[in-house]
Amino acid sequence: VTFNFIRPPDRRVSIKSRLLEATDDTIVLATELSPSKGVHYLGESVMSVGFWAVWFLFKGRPFDVGRVYRPDGTWTGYYVDILEPVYWEGSDPNTLQPLTDLFLDIWIAPDRNYMILDEDEFEEAVRLGHITPTQTSHARNVLQELVEATERKDFPPTLVREFRLE
Repeated sequence: VTFNFIRPPDRRVSIKSRLLEATDDTIVLATELSPSKGVHYLGESVMSVGFWAVWFLFKGRPFDVGRVYRPDGTWTGYYVDILEPVYWEGSDPNTLQPLTDLFLDIWIAPDRNYMILDEDEFEEAVRLGHITPTQTSHARNVLQELVEATERKDFPPTLVREFRLE
């Protein structure tokens, strides 16, 4: 499955992924990662070029969640993108609409501690008018909801937490 990932105002990336599952409510994809910058947690690289992720998309929800793995298969944690709500038709992953990234991200470590990422990029996008006031408010609200759910241990969703490589 190939889908588009849009970062306002005009960065568009096509991402080729291996489809693991598609239902009316969820799409699960495996993707090799090539992030523009890596993620470090407690001084250790937990997401970098050559790592890979199993991504979970939930229809109508304003985020995706990736279970991130090192090349040797060691799970390092969860990466969450704050997005415009995700949509596709029926259970057809080929109808997945482009994902619009709203800059804010969350890293959730296996110990359930978390870090908010890219706040500087978000503030710059707001300042430059790359995202609308509605998108700005939406992103902040979604971030707050996900942080609160993470602190309650209600996030990531059960499907993501219980996923195991076979």
